[in-house]
Amino acid sequence: MTITNRSSIRRPLTVLSAVATAAVFLANPASAEPNPVNVCNSGSGFVMCFSLDRIQTGGDINVHLGIDVAMSREEAQAIIDHPGDEFSAKVIGQDPAFDNSLVSVPLTWSAAGDSGLSAEFDMVATWSQLNEDDGFFDGYIDDLFGRIVLTKPDGQKRTFNSTTIHGYY
Repeated sequence: MTITNRSSIRRPLTVLSAVATAAVFLANPASAEPNPVNVCNSGSGFVMCFSLDRIQTGGDINVHLGIDVAMSREEAQAIIDHPGDEFSAKVIGQDPAFDNSLVSVPLTWSAAGDSGLSAEFDMVATWSQLNEDDGFFDGYIDDLFGRIVLTKPDGQKRTFNSTTIHGYY
């Protein structure tokens, strides 16, 4: 299978559905701060995963988002080939009154394949970048979710939200 992507790294099309199934059974998104935390969810034609993994030294956190969107290889390649970024990703804090964008997560790679369009996003964040609550409303527990936006060549946008991770960041 030939994969076309923008990065200099050639990678096979990621199949997140198997990871999503395993993560749903293995992860406990309600726990305060297991290490690492990996949550996956799916919906109409997509599978998305969001993970936070504390680095042992320095208190920094590896942030990872991944997505597979079902479509034809031709449609996926047209999206990649179109000028501009096909995807954007953020980590967002979920508060009772509003959601607040905390950090943008850069695209690591995207690829068109027989199953559709796939992408991954990675960064290292500091604990203070992900600390979205002062504890007034919910006892210092941060509620974080990932958001990925796909922009098609015609300008239409499709937004995907991950399951929420609860913990102290």
